[in-house]
Amino acid sequence: MKISLKLAAVMLMIGLLAGCAGGQRPSNESLLCTAFGALAAGAAVAVVGDSDSATIAGALVGAGLGMILCADDEVAEPVVLAAVCTETPPPGALLDAQGCAFDSDGDGVVDGVDMCAGTPAGVTVDRVGCPLDSDKDGVADYEDQCPATPLGLIVDKVGCPIAGEVVFSLPGVNFEFNSAELTNEAKDRLTAGIDTVKNLAGTIAVSIEGHTDSIGSEEYNQALSLRRAESVVDYLVSQGANGNRLTAVGMGELHPVANNDTDSGRAANRRVDFVIQQNN
Repeated sequence: MKISLKLAAVMLMIGLLAGCAGGQRPSNESLLCTAFGALAAGAAVAVVGDSDSATIAGALVGAGLGMILCADDEVAEPVVLAAVCTETPPPGALLDAQGCAFDSDGDGVVDGVDMCAGTPAGVTVDRVGCPLDSDKDGVADYEDQCPATPLGLIVDKVGCPIAGEVVFSLPGVNFEFNSAELTNEAKDRLTAGIDTVKNLAGTIAVSIEGHTDSIGSEEYNQALSLRRAESVVDYLVSQGANGNRLTAVGMGELHPVANNDTDSGRAANRRVDFVIQQNN
């Protein structure tokens, strides 16, 4: 074979290898370039040499050069996880693998800080994740069927005062002698009950129970206690209480709280009790 043809084959091999070596290649191009290197080198040796072994050796050498020259120059960039925490978790918060705080019940207060886990969706909570209890009766606002219950009043599971419970008692609510007319002192004492009655109006019915001491006949004291209870209701209504929720009841002398044999005992028994009548 002519020398010029052999030289052309060698130049072809060099050109192919040089072309593969230039620039950055993805891995599939590197493999293709290696194959071309082996083919070109084998062909070139076959043209120049006279034996099959020389051709195979040339192909192996060409493949090796192709792998070296055509190796990818690209270096894989490290994977950076995007930050998923938009705020610094508060002290005491439980954190996930990314350092973010959990909020299992979705109330805006993270686990570890939330003192009332499992709050129903949409319920307004305080800063420690507990439902609001505006009237402080132990029943959360979202379950309270009797809001604005007076402080200290015993309530049931839905936040309503229990029927028969005494809201409060006003001892020493005095009347004029042998009458149902309130004294000025008695009116001052009743002022303490007006706000409570107003708060209960609209949801709770209240009995105004009048009590007497044991001086006089039982029948007389029963009638007198009723007139005095009615006098109390009239006064409360004049001060803005809801009369539709107030009922006057005369209890007479039958429910003493002290000994009627002493002056102090009889004074304690002459009292007015505000008692829960029913829940609506």
